[in-house]
Amino acid sequence: MKIAFFWTWEFSKNILAWILQNIEIEIKLIVSQPDKPVWRKHILEPTQVKLLALEKNIKILQPETLRNNEVFFNELNSLKLDFIIVVAYWKIIPKEILTYPKYWCINIHGSILPMYRWASPIQEAIKKWDKETWLTIMYMSEWMDEWDILTIEKVIIDKLDKTDDIFKKFEKIGSWLLVNTLKWIIDWNIDQKKQDNNKATYCKKILKEEWEINFKIDKWINIFNKYRAYSNWPWIYTYYNNKKFNIEDCELVDYKWNENIGKVLKIEKNLVWIVCIDNKILILKQIKLEWKKSMNILSFINWNKTFLEYNF
Repeated sequence: MKIAFFWTWEFSKNILAWILQNIEIEIKLIVSQPDKPVWRKHILEPTQVKLLALEKNIKILQPETLRNNEVFFNELNSLKLDFIIVVAYWKIIPKEILTYPKYWCINIHGSILPMYRWASPIQEAIKKWDKETWLTIMYMSEWMDEWDILTIEKVIIDKLDKTDDIFKKFEKIGSWLLVNTLKWIIDWNIDQKKQDNNKATYCKKILKEEWEINFKIDKWINIFNKYRAYSNWPWIYTYYNNKKFNIEDCELVDYKWNENIGKVLKIEKNLVWIVCIDNKILILKQIKLEWKKSMNILSFINWNKTFLEYNF
């Protein structure tokens, strides 16, 4: 079967690497986001999927826009594809593209649809303390995440799982689930299921204000769930002396401390505490101050003594 992939980031790359081992699949094209400038020098950095495509000598396209892009449409249509697979591409697929492949366009989505449609389903499930999520493979329509479900597989969310942990669980099942789903479609051996739009919930693109935490407003469990949801990217943050203060690793302790809300305290065994609004404890482990390197909290304190007793 001839396939084009619209994929961008690490989760996509790892599934793609597994699929490349399947001799029944011929990957004709990979479509990825344009290279993005990173760091202060704005050096262009390729996506992980692009790097893999170059390594495997697969044709790669990186259009700035898809809508009304006739040159791109014509090139895609000329490939006579069986499927287009879309995973974590982060652009709307125009309706013109949906009709190009013989067996339509397929999307992999990280929730049990119609729950958590749109941009950030895994982060939303973690923030809401859900105990499980699902990997759904579905047909695509011009309305995002609304068309028929093909296959679905449950994934457990453990209480300390972060977003990256869930993606790794998806990787373990995503490749074989996708390959088998494509085979079942070709063999007419699959029962697609319509979604109940009356039960739909939505999660939008992650906004900057959602990453910010406030120890004097946000409850203990909400801070920790945000940390789990936004770990690795974009990180939760607050402000220290008017500079952005990312918390990259932390731990919560269900222990009552009835004073000093929002204050930094150094407790025995070199533990650095911050007291949350509900009098429970956040233990800082790894942080990153704006424009500085990531470092463990004790190293940060060694060159910044005023941090102790600071009141957030």
